[in-house]
Amino acid sequence: MAIISRVSFASLALALAFSTSAQAQEAAQPAAPGEIIVTAQKRSERLQSVPVSIQAVEATTLKKMAIASPKEFGLISPTLNFQAADEARLFNFSIRGIGTETFSVGVEPSVSTIVDGVVYTRVGSVFDGLNDLERVEVLNGPQGTLQGKNASAGAVVIVTKGPDRKKLNGKIEMTAAQNNEFGINGLLTGPLSDTTAFRVSSYYHREDGLVINKATGKTVNNSVSYGLRGKFLYEPHDGLTFTLAGDWAYRKADCCGEPLRVAAASGNVTAAFTGAPVGPNSRYVNFDTEQVGWQKNRGASLTVDAKLGDFTLTSITAYRQYRDFAIRDRDGTNAPFTGVTPQQLFSATNPGISAADALAKMKSLLLNNIDFSCRTTNGSLICGESNSLEKSDTFSQELRLASPTGGFADYIVGAFYYNSLTERDLTIGGVRSNIAGNVVFPTATTVTVANPNAYVFADMITKVRNINSAAFANINLHPTSKLTLSAGARFVHDEIKWDHKKVTGPNGDHIGAATSGGANAGTPNWNFYRTFSKDAVLGRATARYEFSRDFMTYASFAKGYKGPGIDADMFVTTAGMAALPAAPETSTSFELGVKSQFFNRRLTVNVTGYKTTFDGYQTSSSGTDGSGAPVLRSAGKLYTKGIEGEVVARPTDQLRLSGNFLFAKNEFGDLFVSPTLNIKGGQPLNAPATKWGATASYDVVVKDWGVNFSTNYTWTAKTLFTNLADANNPNSVWLRPSFGVANATINLTSPNEKYKVNLFVKNLFDKQYVAGLRRISGSVGGAGAVAQALPRDFYRYVGASLTVAF
Repeated sequence: MAIISRVSFASLALALAFSTSAQAQEAAQPAAPGEIIVTAQKRSERLQSVPVSIQAVEATTLKKMAIASPKEFGLISPTLNFQAADEARLFNFSIRGIGTETFSVGVEPSVSTIVDGVVYTRVGSVFDGLNDLERVEVLNGPQGTLQGKNASAGAVVIVTKGPDRKKLNGKIEMTAAQNNEFGINGLLTGPLSDTTAFRVSSYYHREDGLVINKATGKTVNNSVSYGLRGKFLYEPHDGLTFTLAGDWAYRKADCCGEPLRVAAASGNVTAAFTGAPVGPNSRYVNFDTEQVGWQKNRGASLTVDAKLGDFTLTSITAYRQYRDFAIRDRDGTNAPFTGVTPQQLFSATNPGISAADALAKMKSLLLNNIDFSCRTTNGSLICGESNSLEKSDTFSQELRLASPTGGFADYIVGAFYYNSLTERDLTIGGVRSNIAGNVVFPTATTVTVANPNAYVFADMITKVRNINSAAFANINLHPTSKLTLSAGARFVHDEIKWDHKKVTGPNGDHIGAATSGGANAGTPNWNFYRTFSKDAVLGRATARYEFSRDFMTYASFAKGYKGPGIDADMFVTTAGMAALPAAPETSTSFELGVKSQFFNRRLTVNVTGYKTTFDGYQTSSSGTDGSGAPVLRSAGKLYTKGIEGEVVARPTDQLRLSGNFLFAKNEFGDLFVSPTLNIKGGQPLNAPATKWGATASYDVVVKDWGVNFSTNYTWTAKTLFTNLADANNPNSVWLRPSFGVANATINLTSPNEKYKVNLFVKNLFDKQYVAGLRRISGSVGGAGAVAQALPRDFYRYVGASLTVAF
């Protein structure tokens, strides 16, 4: 497979262009008014003709539903679920119950996120900075053959709008809602000449968080974000188009404060110690460490579409850069367990050390510079407040050639190259509380550090370069006008280059068994460079039979692939290192689907049944060395099967009713999450067995104003988070109860469409639910404690937007 990395894209394109004598035929039937066009097979096709399970929603519907963030895309798809986390970089999607459980920079996501044809390296980077959308497609099941990297469970494909080539126009949109939310978006687009056009959009958004810090009386999770996106189109002559796109976004948020859902039985993460309410409805925390966070996201791409006779050559060249910084309170309480001073760190090994000498010793220890690892807080230099900086730089190149359609055979062939360098700088310091004698609690609400060996520290710089080279092909054969047989393959060569450095303080880090004096050995110091490589073949075969334009059935088989993983994290043990790299995670999927329309296309019914087996499921489980540190492994099987679909009815031109559903059975095969605990038969994380939604939209005209009433309701079954050890425990505290959320909007449009007003209510019936559950480490006094991430609509809120077009 190394030969793939040496493929000349230009040579490949020219060779393929002249290797066939296929003649141009009449193109497939165009879409009728109101039909959605998707690109799931790298061609623009009617949604109803594509033999893939897809939920697709266009911008008009997103606007009517007041969907403004990818966090809400689960409203349009029963198979898609979003999971929040204690850092924005860890936000995550799952499809059909399969997502990424471990978030080391050396582990790929299972759900690919693709924006305008560009694969995003870190899923968290897509959750801010998106505006001016054209369409969202959720592709269910393995999509790696054509969609590319990291699509073993599916893909979320986001398409933004292109330049308007007919006339100069623009709009300004202002939004206001409860919790001090305010946003303004601007757009300008139009032609510059007969051959050029542009589109520029920008946004600014702010809102206060729902969580209140009792230590300050102020809200946390407050955010401010702004950004810019632009496209420039150049068509020097018919059949040749260049689209240059660029975007830049910045977000600052004191993310992520998470209230206690379940308190620890003892220690500092208790209701008494924090003085904050505990339970599923709590919105209070009590932090002694400032929550800090920001993200920078930018990129550029050049898309070229060229006609080569009857063929179409497409090239997408892209570069993306992502930065994510966070400081958070690791214990989630007002205990002084996060961060240390240099004197505290060296007081056990160097009694009486001066502040200057302690600082000098710390500087000689640090891998990261002092400005990153430490800061002055209340007049004291505090180091290791979980200072985390993730940096990702990615270059990608895709080249594909599409043959003409309409004959006996048509095909797409291409090549793909992806080179990503992801670095994480992390410094963690504080008090190790779960060793006897290290800390004492004179009262239920006070704590004293009784042992200078309790102060622990670790510093890390890890860099992972992931290089993916691939060649792919997909061919469609049409033995009759109704039958289509398709086959596709992707040949993949993965390379991983890992540069890892980690040091600990004199008393070890937060992991490991106690040593003499109440210290702990900690996980090892590391300084190494390792490389790995892997070849793989992905495939897909589909049979589609179109009884008519309005009735189609299909069956498909697909092999999915998620590349090898490495646990490039702070607490990698010797046992963990020996287990790396974790072998690739593969999947085998079967689907049977029907797409149908009746009554002059006023009724649409699409249903898909599927069965998928994942082999070598990548998970973190307890090691065998007694340290308590998790070990990344490719272990066991995961089975998921179910039926999903959507029904859309348009009884009149004014009324639209729709529903979507997923009924699934997701369970593990033999999977040991500890040397003795097998969770066979248990449910995966973030994998509700049932999810369904219903939407109604009604249009009327009142004194020449267009009025639209829309409402939607989504119900989600109970969902397990974080703790795989409870996969078979029906009473687990890690289970989020089932819940349903309703939203409603009123949309007003002036006669000339110059003015649009959108009034919305989110969580209409004020039903509380959470977006994720997180474990607070026992090493900082949180044994058994569960924290919960609150979504924006944890409480009912109302808002409005005004759009002025010109």
